[in-house]
Amino acid sequence: MIKKTKDDIFKEITDVIAPAFASKGFQLRKNNLFEYNDSEGNLFQYEINLSKQKGYFSLHLMLNVFNKNIMEPINKILESVLRDDEYDYPDNWDDACIESTIKFRIKNKYLCGVTDWRCFKNEEESLSDFRDRFSIWFCVFDELDEKLNWKNQLIESVNMATYWFFEVYNKDWVIANTEYPSLYLLKKENRLDELKERYADLLHFSFAKKELELFMKYLGKS
Repeated sequence: MIKKTKDDIFKEITDVIAPAFASKGFQLRKNNLFEYNDSEGNLFQYEINLSKQKGYFSLHLMLNVFNKNIMEPINKILESVLRDDEYDYPDNWDDACIESTIKFRIKNKYLCGVTDWRCFKNEEESLSDFRDRFSIWFCVFDELDEKLNWKNQLIESVNMATYWFFEVYNKDWVIANTEYPSLYLLKKENRLDELKERYADLLHFSFAKKELELFMKYLGKS
């Protein structure tokens, strides 16, 4: 039997879901991204993340939202944070490494997304039942035919994705589920009491408290 390549698997997947995405206005980019630009400056992206390790394929479907209009001012604030004298870098980082890190981080236009599709579980449905009917979002296989009803599962993933992009995702979702974008949007709308509350919640769970504190410092000056 001829072993299939990553390109073969990409084609099998995209051949199944391309018509459904095309009906929603999405276009296939490269061989693994279905994208849609809305009127609010959002780029919606369904990403087919496929790798091959130890002889088997590993598949992770992800939903991404990019928004330059929101992320560019956030990245300007973040650059001030990353260049602040109080910002701590590892002792073994030289200037070139620091500068490279700053440039990498401030060019990011990623706003938010979905990596764990268990958020689509029905309220009364157990995780076990959800996995039984929909596991294609994160799985391993040698051949796609090993996955029960894999074509139907992929079509369902399109339905879930477009529902999330067009019905679930909005400004309030971003505020409730992101870090710097939520703080930026609350400040922009002058919702200062909510900003303080959101910052306190984020700071409590943050693994980068100094960076978050500095972000609030420069957000207040913006």
